[in-house]
Amino acid sequence: MSVPRLLSALAGGLLALSALPAAAASLSCGSYSAEEGSARFVIESSSQASMRYEGLAPTQYVIRQQGNTLHAADVSNGFSTEYSLSSDGKRITGSLGDYVLDTSSSCKTAPTPAANSCRADIDSCIDNASSATPQQLSQWCQEDLPFACERLLSSYRDEAQAAQQAATPDPDLEEPAVCKEGNPQYNEAACLAAAKEVLGIAMAKALAGALSSNTVVLPEPRLNELLQLCRSHPDAGFCSEVADAHWDAGRYLPAREALQLACKAGADEMTCKRAQALAALSATDLDVAPASSLPCGDYKASTGLMDELGFGNDGLVTMGMGSELRARLQDGAIHIRHDKGGDFVLKPLRNGGLLGIDSWNRYAVYQRTGGSSQCSAPKVFVELPLPQDCPVGSDPQACCDSGKLQGCNTLGHRHALAGDWQAAAPAYQKLCQAGVRVGCENLRSVYENTGDEDIPGKLLSICKRDSKGTHVACDVYETTNWAMAGLGAQLMRAAEDLDSEEDADAPATPSKGKSLRK
Repeated sequence: MSVPRLLSALAGGLLALSALPAAAASLSCGSYSAEEGSARFVIESSSQASMRYEGLAPTQYVIRQQGNTLHAADVSNGFSTEYSLSSDGKRITGSLGDYVLDTSSSCKTAPTPAANSCRADIDSCIDNASSATPQQLSQWCQEDLPFACERLLSSYRDEAQAAQQAATPDPDLEEPAVCKEGNPQYNEAACLAAAKEVLGIAMAKALAGALSSNTVVLPEPRLNELLQLCRSHPDAGFCSEVADAHWDAGRYLPAREALQLACKAGADEMTCKRAQALAALSATDLDVAPASSLPCGDYKASTGLMDELGFGNDGLVTMGMGSELRARLQDGAIHIRHDKGGDFVLKPLRNGGLLGIDSWNRYAVYQRTGGSSQCSAPKVFVELPLPQDCPVGSDPQACCDSGKLQGCNTLGHRHALAGDWQAAAPAYQKLCQAGVRVGCENLRSVYENTGDEDIPGKLLSICKRDSKGTHVACDVYETTNWAMAGLGAQLMRAAEDLDSEEDADAPATPSKGKSLRK
């Protein structure tokens, strides 16, 4: 070959080589540590990985590499994300930070997903999880996909909650007559206005603490199915939720089993602490008895929102930090009303202890440590149920002015939702004066949001009008830590003042809409 032709051939070969795509990064198995924080991204095989955080359960991923992109499907929580790989495969970069390889390890054998399984098309499964049937979710759960297990439990909870709401509807939140097709009052425009009113009432009730979180109890067949899935496909998050569901249903031994399985699967420190506290108890120790009287004396638990309780005279319960709440007997359980519209609930154990039942003190086992041995009987306060005398769609101001208490409640909620707590106070005060508990509690919410020093005096004045001291205003006044509530109001005002100063210092910029903060 002549020299010119040889040079031409070499040049052509070089051009062809330069046109070849760059070699993809080689992803190494091992532990990649976050450059900031304590997180570790652990690559276990070519298709499996986990994110580890100190003190928390690991997050599981199904991964696949495409060039220098690592696609990661979070099968613990049900969403997908992408990471970039460095050319040497030793750095993984994502939107939340960079991870650098610090410990290499041998790759596990990557399992081949079965045809037509969820794992074989994980992204599609994740996208369709919200509309999947319980049968599909159960099948996916059996592929060791925690997001499907949790979605199955959530669907069962939604089902039970809908049945519960149908059995005991909130009159304030019922579908208005103008929205029911076939009803003579049906009107599309009026329905839209009424629906907005219902939504406003729901939001305002939440703001005022008037929506208590009622426990949803799943039917026994659902609970048995979920426990079996937890046994055969243990996952820290899923088994923890299964434990909660059984505990709420009063099935304490199965709940303890699920909690122990969650801990073994790598659950957080608190879950394991709860499991450990229950492990030492026998089946007899977890046997509850109906409460016939309130406890008396001091009790202590190793877990729970309240680790110490002091039961004293008149049903008052001390909880530290100067807080006193009121206990009462209800349906064979000990209820302690708190200031957010709900109750802490305890049940007596046959061994003399108390078991935490509500979501705040779930799994807490209280043992008596001493204190008073004799306490006076609890006070019984006179309460008026809120009348349903001003249906949705009516003018709440007109209702309130005419003495219809439901209208006063709705009017107060409307002002509270708009952030005008001062305007809400007179409406709530009318309710309180009439002996409706939510009126007195919402009047306290006005103080918590405004710091209006007249509010405690108004409640005390209403209380004193009843010479017996049994008006519900007396209970709300006596069990409110006014110093702490006032401190909360001061902190809120300080935060608002800081926001105002920041807004005033910020450069003027064109605005496309009104700021919600203002």
